[in-house]
Amino acid sequence: MVDSERAVIDETTAGLLEAAGPQMYRRNAFRITGLPTDADRRAVRQRQQRITPALELGADVDLGHSLPVRLDDVRGAFDRILGDPRRRLVDELFWLWDGVADASTNGASARAAATCPCPCPKTLHHDHDAAVRAHSAALDLEVENDAVSAGPHLDEAVRLWSNAARLWGQVLRRAAFWDHVRHRIDVLDDRQLDESVIDTFRDAMPGTLVKPLIELAAAAQAPADRLRLAKLARDWPLVPAGMVDDQLEEAAAPHYESLRATAKRASSQLDGGDWDGAAAEVYDHALPALALLESLVPHARHRRTASARNDVAVLLNNCATAATDGLGPAANLNASKWFRTAAELATDPVTQQTVRTNRDGLRDMMTTFNQIRSQVDQLVAAGRIGLARTLLLNVKRQLAGGPGSDEIDRMLAGLQGARPGTSGPRPRRGRVLAWAVLALVVLGFLAAKIAGAFDDDGGGSDSYRQQGGTAVISAENVEDNDRPGRCIGSKSDWRPGERAVDVVPCDEAHWGEVVAYELLADTASRYLTGKYPGAQQATALARFRCELALARLGSEGKGLKVTYTVPPESAWDPKGPLLDEYTTCVAHWPDDRYMTGDDQVRLDVPVSTEPALMGTFGQRIEENAPVGSCVQTKKDLSLESVGIPIVPCEEQHWAEIVAYPVLYPDGTGEWPGNDAVYVRAKAACEEETKGNRTMVLNVTYPAQDWWTWNAKNSPIYTMCALSYMGDSTFTGGLR
Repeated sequence: MVDSERAVIDETTAGLLEAAGPQMYRRNAFRITGLPTDADRRAVRQRQQRITPALELGADVDLGHSLPVRLDDVRGAFDRILGDPRRRLVDELFWLWDGVADASTNGASARAAATCPCPCPKTLHHDHDAAVRAHSAALDLEVENDAVSAGPHLDEAVRLWSNAARLWGQVLRRAAFWDHVRHRIDVLDDRQLDESVIDTFRDAMPGTLVKPLIELAAAAQAPADRLRLAKLARDWPLVPAGMVDDQLEEAAAPHYESLRATAKRASSQLDGGDWDGAAAEVYDHALPALALLESLVPHARHRRTASARNDVAVLLNNCATAATDGLGPAANLNASKWFRTAAELATDPVTQQTVRTNRDGLRDMMTTFNQIRSQVDQLVAAGRIGLARTLLLNVKRQLAGGPGSDEIDRMLAGLQGARPGTSGPRPRRGRVLAWAVLALVVLGFLAAKIAGAFDDDGGGSDSYRQQGGTAVISAENVEDNDRPGRCIGSKSDWRPGERAVDVVPCDEAHWGEVVAYELLADTASRYLTGKYPGAQQATALARFRCELALARLGSEGKGLKVTYTVPPESAWDPKGPLLDEYTTCVAHWPDDRYMTGDDQVRLDVPVSTEPALMGTFGQRIEENAPVGSCVQTKKDLSLESVGIPIVPCEEQHWAEIVAYPVLYPDGTGEWPGNDAVYVRAKAACEEETKGNRTMVLNVTYPAQDWWTWNAKNSPIYTMCALSYMGDSTFTGGLR
């Protein structure tokens, strides 16, 4: 390529870059001046000489539009048309070709067009102008309105963007379009224009057209707008999705930089020993920044976002580790929250495994301390206060002043004044997640030490057996429970809601096995919060989480059934999802026959990504997949209602279940007809999903046979689920 050709291309590209953006049509020189795009230089100068002095004098000049323009805008528009022909040609392509000149212009442009008519088919001009009008109107609507996705203009925006993409795609694919560009180069007859300009336009115009969507998505305040606009950009015709992803990531650069600065501040605080301040920085600033990035450049598509998420996960993991290393059990409440968030954010397998190890370590540590307390209480109750003190001092020596020593000191202090036959006062419990690695090793070793202490009491090595005796499985705080894997001897021993249960060695005949403790409100869904969801949904949540846990044990759970606890309303924290809301999951044979040692469920297998197969339209609402859970793959929910693959919404999914509104509370009456029931069901779902107009509403309503079967037994309800247009999958709850 010779230098002259490169200069032509560079200036043309500069003109396209200058035009690209949400204001591309509002800044168009022909729109601002009111000139037709085929106006010759004489007509342009005459209009310039007519209206510029009037504007300088402050006169009210009709420019043929209502755009708010200043005198400098008008001057710049004339300079652009009369200046470099390559920039003029850019403005021509992005404005109307059959536009009627303003009444204040003379007929020079019309005469010019008549003497040099465009050879294009008339339909080309019509289609091009239709594309310009749709695209211009769509951009005007977005620029003039905030939160379009949640407002009254959404339907109009969807229509305009659909038309703009379709029409521009059709126009740019037509050979006649490029013949028109070639014709305009000939008419302008300038040595700065040559055939190389056409290739530049052909390569760059699709990207120029999609650039406004990218900038709008990056600037949008509402997550729904960011999602909608970014998806429109990725679907824009003739533009590779990978290129759009690159541009979205480039547009998100300020958000990445803001997140990096936040992480740097938090790391500095953590290095200074202020882990609370560092974690607060993450929750107050880093997590909102990540949420913004997730709606614009989701981590499933963008490695940079995935890396940013993982960096924040590492930071929270380190905050929790530092807190527990410094405070021991006193750090429990905050550290557990930080580790849980870290687990949700981690994208790197090494980080994921590290966080899992730390969370498992917490359970080991809390189990050990529960065992210590239990043994101390039993010794005190038996009048063996001296032996209880000896046991605690032995533990304290093992800890050697490390994390947990303060907890042991409080237990020792509690022995002062304790009387035989009574339990010593229980120290105030912190809710913690992980200790430093050394403390975990020491505490893991303590079980044997405790058993040895009881040898001195004549109890023998079987006085404490991890496999038998009692196990805590429904403590107020989930981390206070014994580890999963304990076996319940008979069904009569299973008393949901009681803190402890009698257990037997798992190699003996037993009824069921505790396989998991599952959090219920650990989700980003706005339809499932930390508030008590009511008895029906609490039951549905517990069932879902336990069935999912069993399904993800793979072959270990095949053929087994899961029974679960349902936490009462008093267990739910109204301020948000904490560790209070969990369910205990017990696996057993469906016919309740005894399990043997060969049936024991191995819990150390790799966890799979299997969904829970659940219904969405059972006889009772609590039998269904819960509100705030998600349908993994596309289903016709109006026809299918059993065996639906249900996953947590933080995983990839097609739709989210958002409500089960009751249509006929009494559950009685004659069948009102299919149309009447559907209208009522759709209205109920639309009421439940206000503010989600970017989504497709999936409504499952009762048919006549279902009505006949259920009308006498229970209220008649409908199911509402939301999916994205185009049936694209996504992660995270609806916003």
